[in-house]
Amino acid sequence: MRYGERVQISVGETREHELWLPPERGLLSTLRRLANCVLVVFLLTTVCSRATLAGLLEFEETDTLPYVENILFSASTVGILSKDGRYFLIDRKTEHVHQVDEAAVVQAIPRPWPQKPWEDLQGREILRSSDGQEFQQTSSYCGEGESIGHALQFQQHPFPDVLAHCTSVSAVETVDGNVWFGTIQPSEGRSGPAEGVVVQSLHKKHKLKAITQKSGLTSGQIRMLRDDPFTKTMWVATPRGLNRIDRRFQVIWGRYWYEDFEHGSRKAQTLLSPTPKISNPFAVLGRELAVNDWEAFSRAVAKVSPSEQRKLSLYEFHMVGLPPRTLSHELNDLIPFFRAAAESSNPTVHDFGLRNLCKFDDASVRDYMVNVASQKLPGSADQRHIRDCLKAWSPLSE
Repeated sequence: MRYGERVQISVGETREHELWLPPERGLLSTLRRLANCVLVVFLLTTVCSRATLAGLLEFEETDTLPYVENILFSASTVGILSKDGRYFLIDRKTEHVHQVDEAAVVQAIPRPWPQKPWEDLQGREILRSSDGQEFQQTSSYCGEGESIGHALQFQQHPFPDVLAHCTSVSAVETVDGNVWFGTIQPSEGRSGPAEGVVVQSLHKKHKLKAITQKSGLTSGQIRMLRDDPFTKTMWVATPRGLNRIDRRFQVIWGRYWYEDFEHGSRKAQTLLSPTPKISNPFAVLGRELAVNDWEAFSRAVAKVSPSEQRKLSLYEFHMVGLPPRTLSHELNDLIPFFRAAAESSNPTVHDFGLRNLCKFDDASVRDYMVNVASQKLPGSADQRHIRDCLKAWSPLSE
């Protein structure tokens, strides 16, 4: 674990969170560094409450949307690579987005692909443009009494950027002698919006433009920048969607991610909308449960009354430490799909299914937990889920 960088924390192997730890500066920072290490271990080894320190692990709707980590281009297609392993192809003419496997992306946009846009190499945070230009960064950290500014190096020399002291760079792209910076604001938990996209000269400290959410971006927090050689526009990925910026620094296109059922197959599909839309929580759950029989899943969802469907919140399934047996009885027809997920060989799907089963108030859950209890290794995460679940059924389970 290195300070001044992004550290990915996975709770229950279901979600990753960006934790920003400050660069070490003096005795006080060293003590805070040790305290933060203890905090990270605590978060990884204990059950978190509904609201953790500074909302570090608080679930947000964007957590289920694609976390874009690379964008690829061909004359007819744009490829989107998400950090969670999902792949998408966007048809340039229709703007339709299709979730595909890696092989389909390779077929549409043959390798070699550009190198990873962000990488940690032996403790050095490297930000890389699509043409291979590399910036080395020490991230900023302003919080908990600290005010540590970012530092950039380019070609082994300090780079005189125009960014604010507490801004950090999340992505870079170099075009026509200019550098485009995607920015974020590291804080005590998640990173947040900073200055949007900032364009400056690559050769001197001269700011050309700042493009923000007020300019039309889907969010002020930037995750990815890639220049499209076919349209001469910059693609910008944010937690909420995708954007394109022309060479005059105008946002000419913006789309928001959301998830819903496909009309024909009733499978979950990820879509793009010109206006913000809320994902269908049942479609998200079906994908996260790796549902095989989507028709059966749709029938189970259809049995839930419209009022209960409107009440359903993904928060209830993505935050650990919430009370057991709290879900409406109208959702009990979904239990078989959570049980199937709990038996999956995929660790992420397995954990998501198992730790959510006890939120259903149905005796079949208790019977299932009793049955599988003897099959789990003592002290394992599975055993802890099962133990806590059976406690909720006490004294019936004793």
